[in-house]
Formats: sequence, structure tokens, C-alpha cells
Amino acid sequence: MVLRGLPAARCYWVGFSGGLDSTVLLHALVQQESALVARLRALHVNHHLYSKSDDWQRHCEQLCAALQVPLECRSVRINPAKGQSLEAIAREQRYQVFRTLIGEDDLLLLAHHQDDQLETFLLQALRGAGLRGLAAMPMIASFESGHLARPLLGFSRNELQAWAETQKLTWLDDPSNADPGFNRNYLRREVVPVIRQRWPSAAATVARSARHCGEALGLLAAVAEEDWRHCVGDQGQVLPVAALQELGAARAKNLLRYWLEKLQLPLPPAHKLEQMISELLPARADRNPCVSWEGAEVRRYRGRLYGLLPLPAKPRREFRLTRGEETAMGPGMGTLRLAPTTKGGLRAAGCPTEGLRVCFRSGGEVCKPAGQAHHRPLKKWLQEFKVVPWMRDRLPLLYSGDQLAGVAGLFVCAPFAAGADEPGLRIDWSSHAALH
Repeated sequence: MVLRGLPAARCYWVGFSGGLDSTVLLHALVQQESALVARLRALHVNHHLYSKSDDWQRHCEQLCAALQVPLECRSVRINPAKGQSLEAIAREQRYQVFRTLIGEDDLLLLAHHQDDQLETFLLQALRGAGLRGLAAMPMIASFESGHLARPLLGFSRNELQAWAETQKLTWLDDPSNADPGFNRNYLRREVVPVIRQRWPSAAATVARSARHCGEALGLLAAVAEEDWRHCVGDQGQVLPVAALQELGAARAKNLLRYWLEKLQLPLPPAHKLEQMISELLPARADRNPCVSWEGAEVRRYRGRLYGLLPLPAKPRREFRLTRGEETAMGPGMGTLRLAPTTKGGLRAAGCPTEGLRVCFRSGGEVCKPAGQAHHRPLKKWLQEFKVVPWMRDRLPLLYSGDQLAGVAGLFVCAPFAAGADEPGLRIDWSSHAALH
């Protein structure tokens, strides 16, 4: 078996389960190791799903030792919640292990073959997937700071088994492959054989269709990049609503997907994209609607769309912050600290020994930021400082007694501002969502 076209890498990692496919891939790579430009290593993920999972790991260790291929073993534990797919969770945890080990310029090699491609295409089609899903599994793709390759995609499972038998290889059969409760197994055992009876070359022709979808996906990416430059230019991370409306629904959705990928946010399901087009784009200027899904949300404000991680709930508790102390305010809210400074900040002498009281907006606060001429409601100052609406109730307010002394991330109030020659305390608020 000849594997051609592997890109150069700093290290070649083989995902090795001990089954037929990965056993063929590992042996073929060992036979051609002299042609590789870097060392070859194997990686086994033990999901602990079956009583013999540890026996599988020992088999992999023994085989890799015989081949003189270093093996890295990792264990994961899977506890799916009700309604969650065991298959999907196992796959996600496996890939999470891969992400932790694949370094810069490394190449992860997986043993997916032509029959896997057929099953993936059918599963995606039955889920109503778009081009991204129907493109199925690419031969080579970026993966973290390295790449992922599937050099066996051009071979059928029968070809792999014939080669393995010729080479007198030994492998293990995963008992989960016989469980028809898994969608992929049902397709493999009940549906694909019927398809093959009618269309014997189905795997090869569907693989060709997947490649066509991949090419179309590449064209859409090029269109999205051009639209991004036209719509966004130097405006950075936000999308102007007016520019999106000019594109029409199809190109707008294409650009939204491209934008969310740039922000490294999970892509939304199709109905959420439709919701963005139907609810966010036509919303009145005085509305700030939000569309959310697992792991992300998109909000509209002042004619622009903002892609965000899910915002934390508004903190309810108040606490004391003393100089030099760092306080974590919970997931998504970051940390708060009073740090000594010689340039501005709060007047150190005005900070009580017991520290400043930290709480959050309840309404009716009035203050005068340092450098401003008048007292005004805090609500008006936040509008003037262009703080996005969803962060206004999440701003830590620092009080000395009953007087507002400063607003983290924005300003110090005039009566508490340190003079030019006075020791000061800088309000450091780190790891929070953008305010503007």
C-alpha cells in the first residue's frame, strides 16, 4: 500500500485504536517511514466504554513496541446526559485529546476510508446538512496549529482488509460496531449493503460528490472573504447591519458563518442563521435583539452585530476589595484588583482600611467622572462612553461608604481621583467581555 502526498511535518501522529483501519495505516507508514521527513508516533485514546478497554490498550502498546513506534495513551471518561449521543461525545473527547497533543506543524493521521466517507455523507444528508456537512471528511485539513490527514480515503474497507490479510496483520474488532443503536452502525449494517446491491460503486461516486461539495465550499469561502473586506474593512470584529442587508439572505448567511469562524465561536444551526436574518437585520434602531445557541450569541447594537461567548449572569453578591487583593468574580466576569500607581487612579488615602465595597447597578446612581464638569446619572455616562447595553449591568461599581468612587473599566469619580503628586490605586479589571 502506497501513501503519497503527505505534507512535511515536525511529527507524524497516527490515531491508533487497534482496529483494522488504524492497524493498516500504522503498518503502511512504518513500511514507508524512510520517506517521512520526521519521526512517527502513535496515539491511543481509551474511552473505558467496555470491560475489555484496557485489554485493547495493552494490545496497542504491544504492537507499537514490536514496531518500535512510540505510543502515547490517554484515558477519557464518558458520562452522557440524557438525550446526548454517546457517539458524538466520544468523538469530541477523542478530538480534544488530539488537540492537546498536536503541536505546531505536526500532522495527525487518521484511518478513515472510502466506506467511512459514504456513511458520513449519508448521515449528513439525512440531517439536512449544508455544503460543509456534505463535503464530509477532507483528505487534508488544518488542525489546531498543525494539520490533519486521511491518507486512506481513496481505499475501500475491503481493500484494506485484503492488504492486512496479505501482510498477516492482527487487529481487534470493536464490539460497538455491532450495536445498531448507533446511527452509523445502522447505516453500515442495514442501509449501505442495500445501496451497494443497486449501485456497487456507490462509495467511490459519493466520495466524488463530497469532493465537489468541498470545492463549492472553497468558492463560498472566497466569496465570504471578499464580502468581509467590502463590508467590514478596518472596522474589526463587528458586522455592519446595512452592509449585510445589501448582500441578500444567501450571501449574508455565508458571511455570518465566515465571521463566526473568525471569532472562533461555534457555528449556529441553520434555523439560528435564519433567525439572525429575520430578526436581527430588520430590527428597529432602538432595539437590541439577541440570537443565542450553545456556546455563542450574536447581539445587535447601533447598527452592528457583535459575536460573543454566552454572557454570565449579572452578579448578585457584593464584596469588599482591599488594596493589593485580587478577587475572582465568577465565570465570564474576570478578576478585580486595586494596584498601586503613581499616575492617577483612586486616591489611596481615600480607600478605607476595610477596602472598597463592590456591587453592581441597581438604578438611580449619580456621579461625576474625573475631568467632567457636571454630575449626571450613571445611565447617561454609560451611554456617552458607548458601553454596550449588555455590559452595563455587569460593570463593577466601587463605593467608599455610600459614595460611588469609580466604575471598573471606565473611570474614577472626581471626589476620589488622585492628584498629580498623590499615591493612587489603579482599578484593574481583567478577562472580561468587551465594553465598547
